[in-house]
Amino acid sequence: MKRIIILALIIAIAMTICSQTLEPVVAGTWYPDNKAELEMMLMNFFQNVENIPTKSDPLGLISPHAGFIYSGQVAAHGYSVLQNKHYDTVILLGSSHHYLEDTISIYNGDFAKTPLGDIPINKMISEELIKADDRFVFNKKIHSSEHSLEVQLPFLQYQLHDFNIVLILTSTNNFQLLDKLADELTRITRDTTSNLLFISSSDMSHFHSYAFANTMDKRTCDLILNEKWDSLKNDILSGKSELCGFHAMYSFLQIMENLQTDNPVLLKYANSGDAVGNTHSDRVVGYCSIIYPKKEETKIKDETMKISEKKFLLNLARQSIQYYLQNHKQLQITKPDNPELLKKRAVFVTLNSKGDLRGCIGHMQPRLPLYEAVIEMAIGAAFEDPRFPIVRNEKELEEIEIEISILSPMERISDYKTIRLGIDGVWVKKGFRSGVFLPQVATETGWDLTTFLGNLCSHKAGLPYNAFKDDETEIFIYQVEKFKEGGLVNQH
Repeated sequence: MKRIIILALIIAIAMTICSQTLEPVVAGTWYPDNKAELEMMLMNFFQNVENIPTKSDPLGLISPHAGFIYSGQVAAHGYSVLQNKHYDTVILLGSSHHYLEDTISIYNGDFAKTPLGDIPINKMISEELIKADDRFVFNKKIHSSEHSLEVQLPFLQYQLHDFNIVLILTSTNNFQLLDKLADELTRITRDTTSNLLFISSSDMSHFHSYAFANTMDKRTCDLILNEKWDSLKNDILSGKSELCGFHAMYSFLQIMENLQTDNPVLLKYANSGDAVGNTHSDRVVGYCSIIYPKKEETKIKDETMKISEKKFLLNLARQSIQYYLQNHKQLQITKPDNPELLKKRAVFVTLNSKGDLRGCIGHMQPRLPLYEAVIEMAIGAAFEDPRFPIVRNEKELEEIEIEISILSPMERISDYKTIRLGIDGVWVKKGFRSGVFLPQVATETGWDLTTFLGNLCSHKAGLPYNAFKDDETEIFIYQVEKFKEGGLVNQH
């Protein structure tokens, strides 16, 4: 019996020695290293949270990462939404403050330690990511000196139980590599039955006056909340906005868009001047908590939209092109009262002239309220499709027939043979290359399935003709509700 006990002790000691634990860097300085003191501080933060949506079920959270006396109350507003929720895995994304090595480091040890205990690492996801690209690595030095993910962990431990984590630090400003990270995490999320939560760690403006910080950060928050990704990126690169975790957030925002979350919600903004009661400081740092609630996926059903709604959108598309011809700027209208027109939907606008394609522009993912998307895509189809000359005048516009296609949510499939020609639109994707066909392409061309997919891969995605048979090629299907001028036509 003694030999068995001794052997068990030896095994336990060996496992402890062999396991790799990420030690905390800022415990005892940025937050208490005493468990009781830390729990008391967290309890006080959560007791002071107010106006939190109780029904929110978040898929993503943007959270600050400064010392707790400065950003802890803002962080608690975001983490308060997790109360009584369960997540199997929390994927944390942050940008390295100390290294720029054109890599993305995924921690592949066994645990991450805080004063509240050890949190297990999801090694399956971590290893899958590391295998996905040569520049996805486990670089211990990048993690061992970084605070941005560490300071999220006590909030998670206070609110959640029985979860594991993935720790990702971007050490790059290579947007193609960040795109790849977003694609891989989107794929992993779609392929798993586990309940995942994504956290993007970032502070906002750094070391400006209190008034200037509020102005800059309000603009940045507005861009995030209105999902103006290109404007946000341009503002960050030009210095009009500041987010020290932007490169990680760039991937995070793509993931939220790919997974079609509901509209982001700002739960709290403040800066370090607010936290310490010094609104006259000229060196404050800004913080925000923003959540991305999950959205139930809904399929487009027969006669989803009323005839009146379809006519409104078709008239809106034509008015948008006409207004742009006359004023060289986008039409602005009063927000409609109809809630169907305010839902975010993926939309394509197609222009046909005398039976021939004249322009077609759209988005595969829902980015804007439906009425705004129609305005933007109509202008794009008329003036921004590089395959065709722009619409030059109103006489030419009179000869154009407008068609609108509203897309259902994307659904990834594993067998291309299940695609229904004329019913399913298809999006193929491999690496950085992708292409899409609307369902009507099969009807208009008369192609069989192999020809349809071969042309999609070769002519639209720039892939080999038979790439759709490659296991590494991702195939997504969707359905379309289509209607056009001169006769409202539905296709599902």
